[in-house]
Amino acid sequence: MSEQNPTVAGVISLLSNKKDFGFPWHDALMPINHDFTLLELAIYEAACAGSKSIWISVNDDWAPLIKSRIGDFVMDPVWIHRPMDPMPYENKKLIPIFLVPCLSKFYKTRDSEGWGYINAATYAIKSTRKISDFLTPDIFYATSPYVVYEPSYVTKFRKDILNKKRFMFDFENNNFFNDVHNGFTFLKDDIAQVRKYLNKNATMKYTLSQKYKDTGEGSILEKRRPEEQYSGKTFGLDQLFSHLDKKDYKKVSLNSSHHITDWSTYRKYMAEGKEFNKPNLLKRRSIFKILGDTQDD
Repeated sequence: MSEQNPTVAGVISLLSNKKDFGFPWHDALMPINHDFTLLELAIYEAACAGSKSIWISVNDDWAPLIKSRIGDFVMDPVWIHRPMDPMPYENKKLIPIFLVPCLSKFYKTRDSEGWGYINAATYAIKSTRKISDFLTPDIFYATSPYVVYEPSYVTKFRKDILNKKRFMFDFENNNFFNDVHNGFTFLKDDIAQVRKYLNKNATMKYTLSQKYKDTGEGSILEKRRPEEQYSGKTFGLDQLFSHLDKKDYKKVSLNSSHHITDWSTYRKYMAEGKEFNKPNLLKRRSIFKILGDTQDD
């Protein structure tokens, strides 16, 4: 997109489904209220941030279930309630939701939750560029279904995000710089830096044989120990975005934030955390009815 009209895309990562809740559905589909899940709360937050589209990294085995739950779009919450608008139906805005798999060459090698944001952003750039460069996102708002706080709070900072001011939520000095997945932004230029870091620091299955380096004899490669293979899939946000500086970010403190990492932290949130009801804009309806088309069947 042009410098005068930047575009924001929401990115959500459902890679590394290892919270071990013990249910036959994806961890992000754990309920937080009647007919309302962790994933839908994250989608609502991405919509509040001003995203023009939302891209979700999820492996193929879970994609059909996720798709049947969330549908194809969400409404922009800023444009849905405008009682003084003479043509409210015409001005409502739909935000499309796309599910994208982990790139095959990185599957089970660097498919961490943090990499899921980069993966989603990569698909967003490559897909929109085929249509028009004017659709290509410049800014990515990353949000996780496993951190729960007031999602609509980010609406106040839409202008900051659109102006390419680096933005992040913080709670008690916990933010993405120490691998806590409160919402944050990164730019298109950061993707290359993350890839460069992974290419330099992530291990693969094989390494150059020490014997070959010393003597020039024997096998060129030797197999690493299992625990040393594919270290990239365990890298946190603090490692992937280590090229960034906190000083460049507008830090906004949250009143509360619940980081859900396992069953006990999920139970703690359900017992002590704020209750969120499902917004009307997330309820499944026909596009025709949303836009006021009288020919809807």
